[in-house]
Amino acid sequence: MDTVDVVLTKDTFAALASDTRLRMLKDLNVRRMTLAELADDLDLAKSTVHHHLHILVDAGVVAAEDDGHAWIYYALTPEGRALLDPRKGLRIRVILATALAMLVGGIGALAKFLAASLTGEPTEIPVIGGGGPPLQETPLWSLLFWGIALTLAGSVLMAYAYVRRREHRMTDKGTS
Repeated sequence: MDTVDVVLTKDTFAALASDTRLRMLKDLNVRRMTLAELADDLDLAKSTVHHHLHILVDAGVVAAEDDGHAWIYYALTPEGRALLDPRKGLRIRVILATALAMLVGGIGALAKFLAASLTGEPTEIPVIGGGGPPLQETPLWSLLFWGIALTLAGSVLMAYAYVRRREHRMTDKGTS
């Protein structure tokens, strides 16, 4: 998942200063459209829509795509998509980081459970820094429970993040 650095210039601010252009960006975020489709959707004259599209293209948030057919399609550039939803990729990264932490914690708890049950060693938690009252021994069933729970939750989150990432990529391919 590539991140896009959005550089806000005077042209970008000018392009975003119009409610009409913001509505156009939101429509183009759903799918690419022709000038006529945008004019119909916004209930504006084609010349007005053409003027607004020219400003958006100059700002670098919309690109005209001529695919060799009779119509020219307009679509958001990666910068335009990043302006509309700057944290889209960040959400997936946070979910993946949380899932990874849960998986590591779950596997660690299961490893501790297996080591303690095979060797018969006590499952005391070491006190970092020394001093203080000793901590109680952790019951083995607690390690097993938390190990399984964290591993399952981490796996579910990992699967969810994978599905969201595929949807995100399919959406990006469909709009470009």
